[in-house]
This record gives sequence, C-alpha cells and structure tokens, in this order.
Amino acid sequence: MWKYALIGGLLAVPFTALEAWRSPENMTLGMVLFGSVLAGYLIKRRGGNSTATGLRAALIGGLPFLWALGDLLWSVPNIPNPLWFQAVGVGITLGFGGVMLAVVAVSGAFAGRFGGWLAERRGHSGATNAGGSM
Repeated sequence: MWKYALIGGLLAVPFTALEAWRSPENMTLGMVLFGSVLAGYLIKRRGGNSTATGLRAALIGGLPFLWALGDLLWSVPNIPNPLWFQAVGVGITLGFGGVMLAVVAVSGAFAGRFGGWLAERRGHSGATNAGGSM
C-alpha cells in the first residue's frame, strides 16, 4: 500500500512545492488529487484499499503545504501586538494548519476512492485467478 502511496505522493511533491514557493496564498490541490487518483487506481488493480492509499498519497504530496504554514507562523510574532494576542494568533494559525491538513487528507481519500472506481470500471477488480496473473 505504501509503495503506491509513495508513487502518487512523490509525483505531486515537486508541483506542490513549486506552488508553495511561487505563491503560497494561491495554492491548489490539483497535483495532490491527481497523485491520489493514480495511487488509488494502482492499488485497486492489486486488490488493495484505494481510499487509504489515496489518503496517504495526499498527505505525502501535501507536505509542501506545511511550508506555507511555517512562513505564516514566523510572521505572527513579528506583528506588534500584546503577547497574549500573539499567542492567540499562533494558536489560530496552528488550528488553521490542522484544518488544512484534514482537507488535504479527506480530499485525497475521496480521490483515491475515485481512482479505485476507475480501476474497477476498466475491469480490474483486484482479484487474482488461480495462476496468480490478473
């Protein structure tokens, strides 16, 4: 399962990192979703769980999203406000990061499921015959 999650996730990492570097405020999930669909498709052909594989691929491919969160975390204490307000700002930023990670994970799980559905529609049920070939 991890093999296909790594394939899909590592496919998306360079594109997501490029988006995070160029404009972190306008990032999209396009390549993360594509990598999750690919991972779900590949694992379903082998009879595995496409939802879990898509989720893992999305978490791997979405790691550069944390880069944008790190930049935001470093900017919050530099704003001239009282200490308690800065602490609240850091807490809200971390909460936003958690929500962002959850959105990436859920989107990847749905994309992986879609990839599994595509594999089934193309005739790959995931069951092997007695000879071991598909």
